[in-house]
Amino acid sequence: MTRMFQEKFVTPEQRRLTLLVKQKGGDAAIHDKRAMEELWNEEAMISAPVEGERNRSAKKFNLEEIRREIQGDPTEAIEKNEESFNGKFRVQMRQIQEDIERAVKRQGDRVISAVTGGPHERIVDPVRIVVRS
Repeated sequence: MTRMFQEKFVTPEQRRLTLLVKQKGGDAAIHDKRAMEELWNEEAMISAPVEGERNRSAKKFNLEEIRREIQGDPTEAIEKNEESFNGKFRVQMRQIQEDIERAVKRQGDRVISAVTGGPHERIVDPVRIVVRS
């Protein structure tokens, strides 16, 4: 199961960071301030939206905070982030639902207009109209 998770869900950026952690000494890197700072800077560069741009300009390197986060209980972290995740999930679900409702209504309107229209009317899908110059 762990192998499948690593193959399917771990991003290339996360794999690169894992390799860097191993190069810095694995778990021993947690106790080396210089190694942790290098990893912090490397992660900021990897996760930056634009190459060369720092993603964490507002958040400064804090070794103790990072150690607490790394050594913390994953269950507590999951519970802490659950409310935020659920809120974002509900918003995304609502957006998908609205998009589906719009698509179904549009298709229903097209069918109704095609059925109520006479044989002399041509069925035109406004989405598929291609203008040629």
